[in-house]
Amino acid sequence: MNNAVLLAITAGAALVVGAGGTWLVISHPTVEARTVPKAELTAAIAADPSLCPLPVVEKPSEGEALAAYQNAQSSSPLVWDRNDTPKISLALGQCDKNNNGPGVACMTTVKISPEAQPLNRVVGFARAANGEWVATIF
Repeated sequence: MNNAVLLAITAGAALVVGAGGTWLVISHPTVEARTVPKAELTAAIAADPSLCPLPVVEKPSEGEALAAYQNAQSSSPLVWDRNDTPKISLALGQCDKNNNGPGVACMTTVKISPEAQPLNRVVGFARAANGEWVATIF
């Protein structure tokens, strides 16, 4: 036989023996999984609530939100009477992480003047580089 063929056969056999030996030597872990009953899981979370932490959302205070909203309102090109901005009142509702950008999106109740009807609308709030809150009106 040709030396190249013998060398190829020997190399192939060595590769198979080496791989097989390695597979035999390495221990194979056994997976032991069990289903945790709901009652046991509930009891564990009740005993230690830190096992299931709730997400904490940083949101502005009412004053910070009002200042940010007034700033956004006064700089909007859609506002035609900029003298009404000091009369704006805003109440924050539920806030959650903003999926459309940075910061949080909050449900707010906005009144443009004391006599106006309250408007429920979603307003986005994010921190600027200087640490101030900036409002984005959706």
